[in-house]
Amino acid sequence: MAVRKTTTTRKAPAKKSTSSVGISILGGSKADMRKWEVESAMSTLQRAAEIQKNAKLMNDVKKMAAAKAREFNNIASGKKL
Repeated sequence: MAVRKTTTTRKAPAKKSTSSVGISILGGSKADMRKWEVESAMSTLQRAAEIQKNAKLMNDVKKMAAAKAREFNNIASGKKL
């Protein structure tokens, strides 16, 4: 009795998925990445302006910054925390 070999066909690898605007999941073009970077920076600057307008929040930020500066100065001077 002859033994019959079975072969399996390999499927082609799936193509990279893209969103409706043509950006690959693995990364976009340099222009797309630059656009995202600029939008992110603009959002950050808008948020910073909102924070600076909030006097109470800015006062708390300054207090925390001063405390962190003291911690870093202690580390730099070799003092134990």
